[in-house]
Amino acid sequence: MTSKTAAPQQGGSWVQTGPLTFTHALTGLDFDYEHISEVPTLTIPYAGVWEIAYNAHRNLALPSNGAVLLIRAALYNNGVIIEGSESVSGIQSATGFGFQSTAGQTLLHTFAAQDQVALYAHRQGPAAAVGGISSGGDGRTGIMAHFVSPGF
Repeated sequence: MTSKTAAPQQGGSWVQTGPLTFTHALTGLDFDYEHISEVPTLTIPYAGVWEIAYNAHRNLALPSNGAVLLIRAALYNNGVIIEGSESVSGIQSATGFGFQSTAGQTLLHTFAAQDQVALYAHRQGPAAAVGGISSGGDGRTGIMAHFVSPGF
């Protein structure tokens, strides 16, 4: 994990996760968000409005003909979902066909100093562990935040 933080002057500050390599199979129940622990939690250094963005490289594999598999990702702040950060990828297809995508969101959000931002995801589909979040040279997963303003 690499986390970068600019000098204390607030105008140009940013934090982000570094290049990561991992695979996290989503093994929970449908609609049960799991913490993607391989992506380090970002600590917001000081209060204000931050532009926050993430990418989540999804892996989908269908176990049966005509099945539907969706993977949703979202950012959480101190264990609570950040409304509007949700994204989804999915497929419905014949047996053996797979699909991958990298998707995320960019939004403005007000944070307090030392807030903890983490990536979560869940699957909706026929069986656990047929979808996951990964990161590597062919698709990156990460979280980025850039300080915008001390407040509106």
